Amino acid sequence: MTLTDAAPQVVAVGHTAALLMIIVGAVVVVGLLAMFWTGRRRAARMSLPPTHQPGEDSWQTPEESQGRPGEREGD
Repeated sequence: MTLTDAAPQVVAVGHTAALLMIIVGAVVVVGLLAMFWTGRRRAARMSLPPTHQPGEDSWQTPEESQGRPGEREGD
């Protein structure tokens, strides 16, 4: 049997099956949109990380950068 001898077959579904597939597809799309919208709202509610403080990654301690206790500037 060769392909040219094969009778053409029509692959079709009934009206109820087609309607069911459309409904399932619409439910999937609505579910994905709802998850995207919920994720964006949750991400917007999250607090931002703390900002970088000056001198945070320096080798000096705050006391060293401001002078030692008991010492005055210019002495």
